[in-house]
Amino acid sequence: IARDARGLPILKSWSDYYHLRGISLTSPVALLCTFPLTIYFALQNWGEVPITVAKMLGRKLRIHAVGIEKEMNFLDLFSELAYLLPQDLEIELTFIVRADMLPPKCRSENSTQSHQGFDMKLDHANNLSLLVKSGTYGDELNPLFGDVGTGPPDMLIGLNAGLFAYKSWSSVVSFCHDNPSVLAVFTDYNEHSGVNCAGLGGGQARESLTVNPFRQPLALPVFCFNLPQLSNGFFYVFNEQELDE
Repeated sequence: IARDARGLPILKSWSDYYHLRGISLTSPVALLCTFPLTIYFALQNWGEVPITVAKMLGRKLRIHAVGIEKEMNFLDLFSELAYLLPQDLEIELTFIVRADMLPPKCRSENSTQSHQGFDMKLDHANNLSLLVKSGTYGDELNPLFGDVGTGPPDMLIGLNAGLFAYKSWSSVVSFCHDNPSVLAVFTDYNEHSGVNCAGLGGGQARESLTVNPFRQPLALPVFCFNLPQLSNGFFYVFNEQELDE
């Protein structure tokens, strides 16, 4: 597998990933690995500026993942990111979740204190730390003042976001508008929802809508409309950035 200038393996399909990891094409691993591989693909395709800035500043790349729900059931799976990342790229990945999505042992008063202000902390490898923080992003949690992770984000990610689905997404959209230097990458289940949600980020965001090659390869049953519905089916990007030549 070829690597780009940042040392990231260039993965464009599930067959690329299966080949890299020596997995049989009949394996159902893609059903769950859609989550870490979607984050990886976002880094590979839109993360050049955030990665470059973090390295220039000599610190970890800070990624805030908003709207985390079912991902809490398989946190260890995100160690796959550590395998794919070059050792010289260190990432701090912070999951922002609703308080009721936390495991019971994380809801005690002492649990937050034991993890330096976080509800959970997992060090998957030397180059990947996963933090979990409960609250509403951009509202009760202000990412610019250290409420989330160890500092302001370089990159924001929302998996299966559906920005019109929940009121709590409005504060995330406002944060993106107010901080154009923060790249934000979202996924959605279907193209119709993706087009409409992408429009909240303006014309460039709407034009960014694209199929995710690492979507879950199993269509979800939908009875209200006749459209393909897949977990992490489509990407769209707010505040897309390019390095100055």
